[in-house]
Amino acid sequence: MRKCERMSTSNTGPTLKIYIQLSAKIIKENRMSTSTDNDIVSLNFCYRNAGNKNILFVIEISKDKTVSDLEEEVRKKLGAINRNDFLRQVYPEEKPMRTEDRIFSYFNETPDEDRIHIRILP
Repeated sequence: MRKCERMSTSNTGPTLKIYIQLSAKIIKENRMSTSTDNDIVSLNFCYRNAGNKNILFVIEISKDKTVSDLEEEVRKKLGAINRNDFLRQVYPEEKPMRTEDRIFSYFNETPDEDRIHIRILP
């Protein structure tokens, strides 16, 4: 099981629980200003870099924007990613995110702030 994937009930050893708690702490510390606007959503990302280290970060974006717009925000944080369709929703359910879809189709309600919401595919 990769560390940035959703925690399953079958493999919840102490190391994984500590990692998830640490991840939540890092995300909270790096969270951008909290918006009272219901149109804005804070999404927690996990990316495994070339050095095999997990990079965690948050992006705040309007739910009315497209996944393509979200991909552009990710590129601003990480640099060049030479393909589209590289985002995968992992919470509240796991599924690929299509560039033409609006963000509200994946996150209509406010997601749990202590979870990883999106994994960036290699």
